[in-house]
Amino acid sequence: MEIKMEKRKVQSKWRYFLAFLIGTLIFIDGFLLANSLSYLEFQRISEAQTTLSFQIFQDKLKYALFSEDICSENSLRKISEDLGFQGRIIDDLERKLGKNDKTVLFRKRYYTLVELEHFEFVKQINKECGDNISTILFFYSNEQKDVEDSEDVGNLLSVVYRRNPEVLIYSFDVNLDSELIDGLVKKYDVEQSLTVIINEEHRLVAPKNIEEIENLL
Repeated sequence: MEIKMEKRKVQSKWRYFLAFLIGTLIFIDGFLLANSLSYLEFQRISEAQTTLSFQIFQDKLKYALFSEDICSENSLRKISEDLGFQGRIIDDLERKLGKNDKTVLFRKRYYTLVELEHFEFVKQINKECGDNISTILFFYSNEQKDVEDSEDVGNLLSVVYRRNPEVLIYSFDVNLDSELIDGLVKKYDVEQSLTVIINEEHRLVAPKNIEEIENLL
């Protein structure tokens, strides 16, 4: 009887080892797959940002250098949709790679540059064409104490956009290490996160409802 019990112990240990080994391999495979998908996502946002930047710069230069009619441009809606799409991808990258990941932070700085080029282009169209495209600048914070409130205001702005798809919304992380962000904060006298600047004229801090924002558009 004693010999049989010893054999069972050996077999049991072997089964535990196999189970541990299989579990470890599954975990590693899942980890590698997740990282591969994140890398592909990062490559996609990199390519998309380059394409969009080129389109915005090209449209602005055609007007500035070749006197083309900026009011006849049909690409504004398309590049605006592309800009929003890129913002959603960056949000996804933050969730997958972390808000403090160096590659994500670099892409966010680049995205800020593209946003400002787009914003400047819209201001140019408003001035030269007599248009009245409404803009919203949203200054949020990714610090732990501000994340929930930032998401709440971001959700409000998402509803505003769905109800007013002609409105263009630009979001800026006030904690991002960027001279452009520093310049924006100074230009618009942003003293705290959750600040919303509407049409460069009206300021709201931590708005609580949609109507509060829409009344100033």
